[in-house]
Amino acid sequence: MHSRRRQEGVTLAEVLITLSVSAIVLAIGAPAMGQWVRDIEVRGSASSLLSVLQAARAEALSRNAAVRLELTDAQGRPGWRLECVQVSARCPAVIRQEPVNTGTAIRWGTSAQAGLPAFDVAIAAGKGMPAGIRFDALGAAPAVATGSDIARVDITHASGANVRRRIVLIAARGMARVCDPSAAIGHPEHCQ
Repeated sequence: MHSRRRQEGVTLAEVLITLSVSAIVLAIGAPAMGQWVRDIEVRGSASSLLSVLQAARAEALSRNAAVRLELTDAQGRPGWRLECVQVSARCPAVIRQEPVNTGTAIRWGTSAQAGLPAFDVAIAAGKGMPAGIRFDALGAAPAVATGSDIARVDITHASGANVRRRIVLIAARGMARVCDPSAAIGHPEHCQ
């Protein structure tokens, strides 16, 4: 007797169907993935700026001296320098700095208290730049209230308006927070 062996594996038709379905799923999901990545970049830049503001305030407190955080790029690309207002043995001219990131699509725009637009209006990339904020020895930023220092930084993405914008708000007490202008009222990230 002849015994027949059963062939195992997949046919060419099955492979082609699987590849076609995979290509369709990727084509549908790729734009959403790109949007998600840009949103993450904006959120990361806002969190990074918030950390730098908190570090600047902590430096002022620990050195018992006024320090200034300068956002250095006129085009609004991320980059900053933290410096002492009066150089001394305890407080060097430049405490630390982050060079301008020329390879990023993230953009910052700033406004002082006097010219603050409504939260639903984005500050244009590079507006008010370079700009800075001074923290006194007590960690406060009194020039925010008088309008000579920045009170708001909008973080946007150069690719367009579809990316969620983040806002960093700075109070005269020296405290800063990140908010989302598209968050609903009652949401912890709502701008108010």
